[in-house]
Amino acid sequence: MRFIDADAIRAAAPMPELLDAIEAAYRDVAAGRDRSPVRTRVALPDGDLLLMPGVREGDTGTSVKLVTVKPGNAQRGLPTIHAVVIWLDASSGEPRAVLDGATVTAMRTGAASGVATRLLARPDAEVLAIIGAGAQAAWQVRAVLAARPIRELRIYAPSSASRASFAAAIGEELGSAVRVVVAASAEAAVRGAHVICCVTTATRPVFDAEWVDAGAHVNGIGAFRLDMVELPPQVFGRAALVAVDARAAALAEAGDLVAALDAGMLRPDAFVELGSVEPDWAQRRDPAAITVFKSVGLAIQDLATAGLVATRLGL
Repeated sequence: MRFIDADAIRAAAPMPELLDAIEAAYRDVAAGRDRSPVRTRVALPDGDLLLMPGVREGDTGTSVKLVTVKPGNAQRGLPTIHAVVIWLDASSGEPRAVLDGATVTAMRTGAASGVATRLLARPDAEVLAIIGAGAQAAWQVRAVLAARPIRELRIYAPSSASRASFAAAIGEELGSAVRVVVAASAEAAVRGAHVICCVTTATRPVFDAEWVDAGAHVNGIGAFRLDMVELPPQVFGRAALVAVDARAAALAEAGDLVAALDAGMLRPDAFVELGSVEPDWAQRRDPAAITVFKSVGLAIQDLATAGLVATRLGL
């Protein structure tokens, strides 16, 4: 088996192509072609071990991802997420490659927000707010920039050192094309933003719904357990359209969406799977509508990413 490292994965899966691959995966979810089970979670001391098999009808490959999520690692100077993805030939079952799972996870999670932004956000969206400055944040920026003409990036994280460090790094990467602003508060980041991405492991909402301007699009991708909440229930109530990865996964794992349901802010029939949104919906949307995408992550995203890499590398 080959080992595909982070550099090789990034080179083989440029973001515009990855957005297309992830959107195709979401279309398969909505069409019933995803055969992947809801992930298995095993509690670890101060964290989680996740098992995510990815199987798609008619695909030439299949995948299995092993993930550990340790929020306390930040205090140790270590990444929150460690993972490996195994890519197997679907016809023979032969393992063909092991991919750096942290890179696959970060890229496909960013691409999920990019696809949601492409399908739901106003076409003229120019101001992006990122709440959270961990390993996922940069890929959220790259993906949203592949979907919309962002001219200003606002960054907020509770740690002033973290947000300053991330702002410096992403600012160097983006150059003069995007104005990078270190926000002093979540409110300063969110008010006036056209696209808002939350990338945290919070257990309480990281912003107030009243700060969200008419016409804004919100991506919530950090919370993946029922006891984790980063989006306020009220933002679901204000939204004209709420989309999720998959209904079953959202109801089983999306703490903030379930909190909105329990609070009566969202009706059980008032959210859709992202893959069911028509490709031209954003071009026809009400410019004042608020939209929300709540993601917990699906194995088919890992499968789609690994499949793109496998195709490009001839595996």
